[in-house]
Amino acid sequence: MSDLNLTNSGISYLGNWDEIVLFSHVLAKFLEKSAPHQDAVEEYEEWMPKDLDDEKDMKEKTADEACIEETQVEKDFNGANEELKDAENKLKDSVKDIANGENPAKDLGEAAKDIERLVAAESLRSLRILEKSIYKHIMLNFNPYYFDTEDFSVNLHKIAKEKYKLAINISDEDLKKKVQDRFKK
Repeated sequence: MSDLNLTNSGISYLGNWDEIVLFSHVLAKFLEKSAPHQDAVEEYEEWMPKDLDDEKDMKEKTADEACIEETQVEKDFNGANEELKDAENKLKDSVKDIANGENPAKDLGEAAKDIERLVAAESLRSLRILEKSIYKHIMLNFNPYYFDTEDFSVNLHKIAKEKYKLAINISDEDLKKKVQDRFKK
């Protein structure tokens, strides 16, 4: 790998798209053997450039990676119609509670939770759509494609028409040394 450079922060590699794809795969294999968090490596393997990817694909993957993650409230969300129907049924139950001389607080509280889940889930979904759009259409026009974990970060720059630079930055000195040593061989 003649265009490989060991840097103070890790490694950089300069090449055409096919060479960058190959380097990314080799890097993933080295990280699998050394990185302390294998889930970070698996996420990188999802993000890294692939043979059939182009800049549009990398922009999409980077925007997806940069956006807020799905929250538990979104995972519990049953859809707007279902949540509204559940809230409506619980409100009807609370009216029946009152008619029967019972305390409606439990049913009212559950109806409020259904409405709260609907508002929270739809708000977060809308925020994610806006955030992704800002990344894709503004941020990534001025910045490299990137992937970031607590173990390492990777930047992919287009240098010239057919030249790209992929740089991995590793803050953990032990991990950096292991990865650099593997590439020296």
